[in-house]
Amino acid sequence: MSLTAHFIDKKWKKVQLVLTVKSLSQSHTGQYIGETFLSMLEEWEIDEERVMLVLRDSGANMVKGMRLVEMPDLSCSAHILHLVINDGLSSQRVVVDILAKLKKIATHFNHSVTAQQRLSKIQEELGVPQHSIIQAVQTRWNSTLHMLVRMIEQKRAITAYASDHGHFSCLSAEEWSIASNLAETLGPLEEVTLEFSREDSSTSCILPCLAVLQCLLESEGPTTRGIQTTRKFMLDSLQKRFAKVKDAKEVVLACVLDPRYKQGPLVPEILVKVKTWLKEAMETSPPDSATETPSEETDPKRPRTEDQVPSLLDSLYDTVLLPSTSEAVEPEGIIEELERYFREPVIDRKSGNPYDWWKHNTNRFTRLSALARQYLSCPPSSVMSERVFSTIGNIYEDRQSSLKGENAEKLCFLYYNLPLLDWSY
Repeated sequence: MSLTAHFIDKKWKKVQLVLTVKSLSQSHTGQYIGETFLSMLEEWEIDEERVMLVLRDSGANMVKGMRLVEMPDLSCSAHILHLVINDGLSSQRVVVDILAKLKKIATHFNHSVTAQQRLSKIQEELGVPQHSIIQAVQTRWNSTLHMLVRMIEQKRAITAYASDHGHFSCLSAEEWSIASNLAETLGPLEEVTLEFSREDSSTSCILPCLAVLQCLLESEGPTTRGIQTTRKFMLDSLQKRFAKVKDAKEVVLACVLDPRYKQGPLVPEILVKVKTWLKEAMETSPPDSATETPSEETDPKRPRTEDQVPSLLDSLYDTVLLPSTSEAVEPEGIIEELERYFREPVIDRKSGNPYDWWKHNTNRFTRLSALARQYLSCPPSSVMSERVFSTIGNIYEDRQSSLKGENAEKLCFLYYNLPLLDWSY
């Protein structure tokens, strides 16, 4: 079980840290996971109030563990999307059969050097790119897409191989058409998966991505047998599995505070809640000291002491320049600041950097910038934790298979954190 920390520093740089990795010695019940999580926080002296959001996978024990510790939590969006796509792919028998045939073909070539050599010779004769066949992996849905794309690219070579050497049955013309349309449908879904998995991604991208996917799946796609039903099942699963995510306060406010999206993907009823949530957030999270403007007493450019008497000219300037009513000098509220922020043009989704935008506009939106530093720090997926598990897997190699759990934890911690010290230790 890993614990990673994500935050935005004073220079508006997103920071990701691997704090610890724990080997679990008991049954992975929700109660044990919750207790382990709290012990990890205690080890780093992190108060529960400082935890804005806990990102986890969708396992029932993880869900229960976070409920027991009573902290705001969110499922990994990439994992939910994986389940959505699997729901669609398994909904049609014809799609399941095609994927099973392609996996059998991939297995044949990946398990036989002779078959690979024969295929390479056929590729050269036909002028087909000499690429190896890709095998789909159960835990990575996009490997299915990569397998489809590669099979379509190698269609002529695979057909010629099956005709000359046998060993597997090739797809029919109709099945190849379905495979091609399926790859076309899955392509945009991979783009969203990659968006969720980027290191600098934030939960702010979840709602825009879901809105785009919904429009995509609702649109009229290929009319090939099985594809329309697959798209419908994906759409239904998308709406069902992401229902709670769409209403999560942390996800909604992150979207609003991202200058690339703002209120664009939100429905009117959610936009009404935004103002209430922002008021509540301001009450519990006062503006960051780095964004506060210096007060009159501490401003070095305008030194004043109690024994200084303003001149007649100073009084006249105050009368002319300063508002005369107390209502006019009242500080701008969070809602007024939000409306002013909404009137700003959105920045380009691809080239714009929300962290740089807030860095240059902090003084213009002092209250919102403090909240943006909090809500834009949360990643949409648990990809970083998955990478930590891969690192642990590499540590436990054949000659270190008996390594104790606590020693593996230390090695993993050093691997990720020594570079932060620039190796000066």
